[in-house]
Amino acid sequence: MNSSLVKTIFLTAATMSVAFAMSNTEVSADTHRVVRGETVYDIALANNTSVSEIVRINGLPSNGHWIYVGNELKVNEQAETNTSDTENNHDAAFVAIDKRNENINNAKNSYPFGQCTWYVKASLGWVGNYWGNAQDWAKSAKTAGYQVNGEAKQGSVAVFSAGLHGADATYGHVAVVENVNSDGTILISEGNAGRGLYSTRTVPTASVQFIHQN
Repeated sequence: MNSSLVKTIFLTAATMSVAFAMSNTEVSADTHRVVRGETVYDIALANNTSVSEIVRINGLPSNGHWIYVGNELKVNEQAETNTSDTENNHDAAFVAIDKRNENINNAKNSYPFGQCTWYVKASLGWVGNYWGNAQDWAKSAKTAGYQVNGEAKQGSVAVFSAGLHGADATYGHVAVVENVNSDGTILISEGNAGRGLYSTRTVPTASVQFIHQN
């Protein structure tokens, strides 16, 4: 076969391959597959859109946080997704605040609205009131008779001392342990972390104390 013809065929095939790859990229850019620890805020920020828009075009509940690992979410109006089987496609990264405590605006919550302490009390009804600043919670809980140690368990309270793993440099931080990961890290949900009423992230357990329900 003529060498120039071979080159022409090769270049044509290569061009078609690149065009096909670009076409796939353009299509996939219309949707986003949820990964562990991700929030609607993260997805909106990465795709130059808003939380309210993600919630609207995907038909999510108004709080915008009912997402599951593996979900394929639309990030624009034209996207086509496969999200019908969400109830069977979730794991511990799913945080259902409305299911855990239907009355998150608990009138018996002594902590300032929107703070990390308020969020944990609103999420876990067994947590005590008037335990002080976040970094004081381990000591207060122990005094109240709760078990406090360095072992993370799902449903326990994570207490971060001042400055630890991004905690406030003065008051510390508290969060809810949503899942203990196989690599030793934990998935937490937390209030007052700069992403709306609550958000999630994965953090190490080094130096973190945990309060356990009796």
